[in-house]
This record gives sequence, C-alpha cells and structure tokens, in this order.
Amino acid sequence: MKILLTGFKRYATHDINPSEEVIKAIALPESKKVVLDVSYKNSIAELKKEIKAYKPDVIIAMGLSPYRSEPTMEQYAYNEMRSIQPDETGVLENDGKPLVKEGPASLRTSADLSRIEQVLAAQGVSASISIDPGRFVCNAVYYTALNSGIPAVFVHLPLLKDCPLEDDIAAIEAIAAYFRS
Repeated sequence: MKILLTGFKRYATHDINPSEEVIKAIALPESKKVVLDVSYKNSIAELKKEIKAYKPDVIIAMGLSPYRSEPTMEQYAYNEMRSIQPDETGVLENDGKPLVKEGPASLRTSADLSRIEQVLAAQGVSASISIDPGRFVCNAVYYTALNSGIPAVFVHLPLLKDCPLEDDIAAIEAIAAYFRS
C-alpha cells in the first residue's frame, strides 16, 4: 500500500512545526513524505502534483494546531478558505471563497476515526476527533485530498511542548495500520 504523508514547514511565530518533525522521524514502508509550504496556492498545487506522480492508495496529512493538546483527527474538510492571518506568501483569504467552484460544501473521511482513537488509547496515546479543521491551509489540503477520491485523514498536531513527538508518530502509525488492515 502506497501512503502519501504530508506535513508543513514552520509558520508564523512557531519555530518548529511538529508535522515536519514527524515527516523527518517516521519510518513508514511504502510511503512518500512531503513537506508543504503554508500557502493555499503552493500546498494545493504540490499535493495535486504528488498525487498524480505517486498515485497513493492513502493520504495522511498533518498540520500544526497550537490550540490542541493531543493529536486530533479531523472528520470533515470544508470547501471554504477563511483565515484571520495571511499564509506565508501574504495571501489573506477572509471572504469564504470556495476551494472548488461548485464543489460539495464539505467532505467527510471514510476512515473510522473512533476505531483509530480506540487503538491509540489501548497503546496509551491520547487522541481526539474534531469536526472542524478551520478554514486555513490545513483545511485546504484536506479538502483537496478528500476531493481526489483517495482515502485520506488529516491530523492536527499540538506544539511539541504540549505533546511528545512519540505520541504524534504513534498516531500516524496507527492511522497507517488502520488503512493497511
């Protein structure tokens, strides 16, 4: 099974993006690891390019959420761009512009996130499920991944000071194991 694993570069005042650290540290067989720019345009283009070239069976995407205290799996992605701060290229999307013209308002992962959450709990790793990934670049990447028709999950990771890197890696490994089963 070919897994496309994505994370993001550092952004704003955060010197370290835990998703980039997971990309560097994790060893997943048959996976391609990509670190995306924190940019609506660049990240979407790069993801589409990687999907076309690599032809993954699964996409596991990650990003930073400094407001979370544990790895948080996102149930939905939304066809909307809205942010209170600009992306790294200076683009500020605050008018709710759609990612895909006439696309569905939201897309839902096909993964059984409750099952993955239970597997992680059995391993002693706390994780949670969210229904709202925001409308920033993380959501744009997730919507693009789900809209590709390839099974996908997005995980928001907390700051490393709030959650050990090992827990983040365990969460991503559990999601990969779920898709392999």
